[in-house]
Amino acid sequence: MNRITRQLTIILAIASLLVFVPETAAQKTEVLICTTCQYENRIVHQYCGNCGESLSDEHEHWQAVRQVMERDFKRFISERIDPPKLFTVPAARVLGSLDIRLTGGGAFGVAADRSFLGKIGVGLGDIAEIEFSTVGMVTNITRGSATFPTSAFKLLLINENRWHIPTLAVSFRSSADWQDVQSDKTVLDANSATQDAGITAVGYDTRFTEMNVITSAQLWSLNLHAGVSLTDVRVRDLSVESYLSGPYVDPEEKQKNLLGGFIGFEIESNPQTKLMFELKTVSNYQFNVDTKEIDVSDAFLAIGGVRFFFSRWLSTDVGVWYHSTFKGIADLQIKLGLNLFIPGGELGSRFRRRSAGKGSSGP
Repeated sequence: MNRITRQLTIILAIASLLVFVPETAAQKTEVLICTTCQYENRIVHQYCGNCGESLSDEHEHWQAVRQVMERDFKRFISERIDPPKLFTVPAARVLGSLDIRLTGGGAFGVAADRSFLGKIGVGLGDIAEIEFSTVGMVTNITRGSATFPTSAFKLLLINENRWHIPTLAVSFRSSADWQDVQSDKTVLDANSATQDAGITAVGYDTRFTEMNVITSAQLWSLNLHAGVSLTDVRVRDLSVESYLSGPYVDPEEKQKNLLGGFIGFEIESNPQTKLMFELKTVSNYQFNVDTKEIDVSDAFLAIGGVRFFFSRWLSTDVGVWYHSTFKGIADLQIKLGLNLFIPGGELGSRFRRRSAGKGSSGP
């Protein structure tokens, strides 16, 4: 955790510089440009130092621009930013244009692999966002979840409060490439079926593409998110080692479509905390000892917990994670995540307004 803490500290420091450096640099260079002779005057001057004309109009315009910037800055440091998702269930909202979201975390428990999962998302034009992340998949031949990189794209189809119908979005997520999955010996040794078959190792390659149709609606203090998903899963190059039956290799690519869904809700508990619960279907990879195949099926994942906001830009998600393949509550895991928001679009707008304001020459 020390390495993760250091990385997050560096990210926070960079975000702070992005916020305050443009403000400081712009303050040092603010000037009024005389509309008569285009001479640059200091803000404190009431008359042009070159032609002597009054700068009252330029001062009035500069003050109006200044009030807008101060109002935006107050909103910038006080209003809360909600990530466009719950724990894992997506919401139909998207990041603002050029805004950046960094998320990191993992699951911790007796059966967890304590792997670190991360995401970075960027908003595009207030109607779309792209995301690069690492995700976990559940399989019965490894300890915990195997992780691999993915990329995602979300497009906002119907915005909130438009036509008085719920927000609607569509998203696509795909693994970056074929992912090699290799079994853990300790897991195979603990399984009576693989022990009886003399299996010492299992390996295969897999990839997937997932499409989600998402809708979000607000009912009083309850925000509801639901949708359906279609997942195309591919598995190939299955390899099984057994000291009883010898090696088995199946290079053929197998494909399966899984139709699932998800639902989640969030309730405002107080200005800094919201309760969250979600239920969704996920892909479950199970090695079948009898058929020597990878059976891919739907499983259910349930998470309940809270999102706590340290500040407008920084929040943490803490919840209890349960999978339908768990044998009992002893397998429960604690899911912990940290969300950092960098409002790149607003920073750019503020800097451009500041640059324009420093050379204000009246309307």
